[in-house]
Amino acid sequence: MYTLKSIARRGTMLGAAAALLAVAVFPTVAVFADALNPLTDRSLTLSSAAPGWDDKDGSGNTTYAPPNSGANGQKTGNTFDFKVSTDTETGSRKVEAITFQYCTTPAGNCKGPGNNPYNVSDDARLDNGAAGTWDDHKSDLNVVTSSPSEATFGTYVTNTSGTTNADGVVSSIPAPTATGSNFMVYYLDDDDNTWKASTGWAMTAENEETGSETTGAADNYSGANNQINLVNTNPSGLGIESGTRVKIVFFGTNANYITNPGADEFFVRINTYDHDSNRAEANVIDGGVTVANVMNQSIQIMTKVLETMDFSVGTVDPYTLDSGTSQFSTATGGLVDHSICDPVAKSMNKAETDTDPGIANTLQLGDEDGEFSLKTDKTYSTHSYWRLSSNSSGGATVYYSGVTLSNTVGDKIQAIGSGALSPQPGSEQFGLALDNGLDEDGGTAGPQIVNGLVSYAKERATGKVYQNGDDNDVTGIHASVATDIGANPSYHAPGLYSMSPLAAYANGTGVINTDYTVAAGDPWDDTINTQFAFDESSNTIPVALAQTTNVAGEVVDCVTGKVRYIANIASTTPAGIYTTKINFIASPKY
Repeated sequence: MYTLKSIARRGTMLGAAAALLAVAVFPTVAVFADALNPLTDRSLTLSSAAPGWDDKDGSGNTTYAPPNSGANGQKTGNTFDFKVSTDTETGSRKVEAITFQYCTTPAGNCKGPGNNPYNVSDDARLDNGAAGTWDDHKSDLNVVTSSPSEATFGTYVTNTSGTTNADGVVSSIPAPTATGSNFMVYYLDDDDNTWKASTGWAMTAENEETGSETTGAADNYSGANNQINLVNTNPSGLGIESGTRVKIVFFGTNANYITNPGADEFFVRINTYDHDSNRAEANVIDGGVTVANVMNQSIQIMTKVLETMDFSVGTVDPYTLDSGTSQFSTATGGLVDHSICDPVAKSMNKAETDTDPGIANTLQLGDEDGEFSLKTDKTYSTHSYWRLSSNSSGGATVYYSGVTLSNTVGDKIQAIGSGALSPQPGSEQFGLALDNGLDEDGGTAGPQIVNGLVSYAKERATGKVYQNGDDNDVTGIHASVATDIGANPSYHAPGLYSMSPLAAYANGTGVINTDYTVAAGDPWDDTINTQFAFDESSNTIPVALAQTTNVAGEVVDCVTGKVRYIANIASTTPAGIYTTKINFIASPKY
């Protein structure tokens, strides 16, 4: 039985073409109530939020989907970040073991996440990769280890300053073929504000579910490895001050990796121990127990607030759709009027994406009269949306991961890079930015206006259709939404509040071609002041697109980002069909 000792600040990461969630909870321990403390500021960052059955790039192959990349959900890496509560620097208790248990629920009995089917004829649940799993979009979370070993800290964290590298971000990852360098444990030493390695750790994986496979059961336990164990072989273990920030990175390689579940959310329960082999409840250092204020013959009351998160990525914002219009009617499989914080839709026609998931979240970029081809004298754009809600009082960050437009023989349109540039027809460019630059209500409708409303305007005119989208026929927020914004605080204008874009991705609103003249009343002007960027290193180390800048304690409430993509080509750009897949990852902090 798992309970929470306290609802402290928590962290968790998810991502997406879809998003996954991880939280930490702890076992009930038969000791005094004050003997255990929770880990605080907890977070989990995934190298990919793709489902475990997906390891293909935008062209349907593995060329740009190596292990630990955004497109590969079969062979992922995980990064855990937390602060300890217990002081193990002084005294005899040292951290000698850490466990990470992956479950379908944040508390109670643990079942390994995943959706692999049960094979009645074999009387067993299918393993990952068997017929009826990958091809049927099924997978179970599984930790695969060959001979995992510690990575050399200085090789992968080249900047150890807590000032210039405040989050201790890795600068590189091991090659897919690496036979070692699979994980690292390090911490931020407050004495000199420097990230330092903790060495002497060994890694194993095992199945740790509170149940077993049940014959004939449709919802049986996975039987896969759902727990990672780290054991410190140094006699002294790890001794650090209370409040010290610790990071644990698991890299994904060909032989050592974590496979994501095939669908839905999952949770990770984290515990530290003072014994290297005995992980009994009495040996937990930082875990969780129920706290009770004992009053003479009084009633004791306990409740819980568990972590929540919704993260959707798609091509249509349902807030713009009117069910009274035949194009969007339920009779034709379309979308209907919004409700509170509807998830972003994957196309204009829900029925089509339900029957053929392959067309979901697919955009066409280029000249609509030329089979969506690019030209050397014009810049073309398209757009998608993401929407994030969470009860994370510590804020959130949204990352992107992917490669530039590429064809099947390896030709690529040059990515703009990490520095923002304006559109430059005639030279190769692929980039993206947030199209959240408008203050449509003059800043009078509340603080959510300040951090950029979604811009629904498009660069489209007779003979100058430079911006294509799945939602071409919608022009702005539907009238009923505008009414609800003023009547009910649970509804609000789609915008970034309480998040802000990173500088390189803040200027996606406006024109991108000099010959496009805006119409009267258009929220843009004729000046090209848009800028875009795209960092290809994001394919292995996700790059932040937007992050929370709000006052601590305010939750992430229905934050909406519109991502605009541009492309330019040179006269020497090789012919071909170019594709890419961009993955978006959300990381709330609790």
